[in-house]
Amino acid sequence: MESQDIQFWATRKRAGRRKPWEVRWRVDTSTFGRSFLTSALAETFRAKLVTAARKGEVFSTSTGKPLAWERSRETVYSVARSFIQSRWADDSANTRKALNRGLTSAVLVTVRTPKRGAKRAPDAALMGRAVTQWGLRPPAWDAVPPDDIASALRWVDDTSRPVADLADPAVLRDVLAALSRLADGRAAARATFRVRRSTLHALLDHAVELGALKVNPLTGLKTRRKRTSDRVDPRRVPSLDQAQRIIDAVPGRWGHLSAFFAVLYYSGCRPAEARALRVGDCDLPASGWGRLMLAASRPEVGEEWTDDGDRHAERELKHRAPGEVRPVPIPPVLVAALRSHLDQYGTAPDGRVFWHETKTKTNRPPVPGDAYRRAWQRARHAALTPAELSAGVAERVYDLRHGCASVLLSNRVSPIETARRLGHSVAQLYTTYAHWLDGEEEAANAILDTVWTTPDQPKHAS
Repeated sequence: MESQDIQFWATRKRAGRRKPWEVRWRVDTSTFGRSFLTSALAETFRAKLVTAARKGEVFSTSTGKPLAWERSRETVYSVARSFIQSRWADDSANTRKALNRGLTSAVLVTVRTPKRGAKRAPDAALMGRAVTQWGLRPPAWDAVPPDDIASALRWVDDTSRPVADLADPAVLRDVLAALSRLADGRAAARATFRVRRSTLHALLDHAVELGALKVNPLTGLKTRRKRTSDRVDPRRVPSLDQAQRIIDAVPGRWGHLSAFFAVLYYSGCRPAEARALRVGDCDLPASGWGRLMLAASRPEVGEEWTDDGDRHAERELKHRAPGEVRPVPIPPVLVAALRSHLDQYGTAPDGRVFWHETKTKTNRPPVPGDAYRRAWQRARHAALTPAELSAGVAERVYDLRHGCASVLLSNRVSPIETARRLGHSVAQLYTTYAHWLDGEEEAANAILDTVWTTPDQPKHAS
C-alpha cells in the first residue's frame, strides 16, 4: 500500500461555539475536523491521531480516522452481516439456511444487557425472527421491514457487543455456554451445539480477515468436549419384513409414493436424490437387475433461501462435484415396482419419476416432504404392531436408507461397495453403521472360542 500524506494542524479555539476547541487534520486531499468542549479533550484526541500516524496505521479517506479504530468498534452483529454477505452468492440454499441459523444464535447470545432505565429489550421471539428473516438475510436488506421488525433490529444493532470482547477467554466461554442451551433454557442437542460452535469459529475467522481481531480466539480455547455419536439406533431401523409391510400399506390416495419409498429402501438413496430421479436415469430391464444413475439432488429448503424462489432447487449430489454421477444397482423387485409406477402414473413434464399432484394437475412439482411424511406415518400405523410402533421402528422416512445399509452389511456385502452405493466414505460408513452389524458378534465368539477353549483347558465356569 502506498504511504499516505497526513498533516495535523494545531488545535484552535473558535469563540461563540458550544464546543469551541477544534482538531483539524488532512488525509491525502481530504480535510477533517472534530470539535470538543474543552482544550484537554481536544489535545487528547489529537495526540491519539498523531500516535496512530507515527505507527504507520492506515487512515480512512472517508472518516479521516485510523481504520483500526473503526474495526475495533465492529460488533458481533456487524461482522455477522459482513460474513453472510460474503458467503451468500456461492453457498447452496441449505448452507445459507444453516449459516443464518448459526449466526443468529451467535448474535442473540452476545447482545449486552441494557442499563437500568434503558429501553426495554424486544420480545425474544420477535428479535429472533427479525435477525433471521431480515438482519442476516441479504436479499431482505433492500426492503423496508415492518415497524416492529425495524425496532428490534435497531435494538440488536445498538446492544450487540464488540467482537473484540470475544478475545477474552472468560467472555468466550460464557458465549459457548449460552450457545449450548436453547431459548427455553433446555440443553441443546449435541449436533445443534456442534453446528453453532462451528459457525462461531467461521465468524471469528472472518473477524480476523476484517482486522477486528488479531487471531481467532476460539482456536486456542481449550474446553471439555462432550461425547457425541453419529451412530444409528438399530432398534429404529426397519427389517426387510417391516419395510415391505409399510411400503405395501401406503394408502391409495398416496399410491404414487409407494415406489418412492421402495427406491429409498432397495437402492439406499436419499429422499432428495429420489425426488430428482428422472426416467432417463433408470435402466429397467424386463427381467433381472436394473440400475439407477443418480445424477442430481433436490433438497427441500424454504423459498427465502433460494435465488429463484424454488424450494426444491436442483443441485449436485451430496459431497460430489457438479455433473458427477453415482450408479446404483437395483434388484428385480424394485425394477418391477418402478415399471409398474411409470405405467400407472407417468412422469412429470421434465421426466421426473416422482411428482406431487396439485389442483392444476399440469406442472407436477417435486414431492414435498410434508406429503411423503404424512403418507409414511399413515402406512406405519396401518402395518406395524403396537409393540413396533412403541419401539419407534421406522419413525422417519430416512430410516429406509438405514435399512438398506443394514441389509447390505449384515449380508457381508463389501464395505467399499456398500459405501459406494450409499454415497458415503468408508470411514463414515463404519462410524454410522458398523456397530450394529448382525452376526458379527456370534462369528467373533465362534472364532475366539477355538482360541480360548482347548481339550486340555475346559471352558471357564461362571
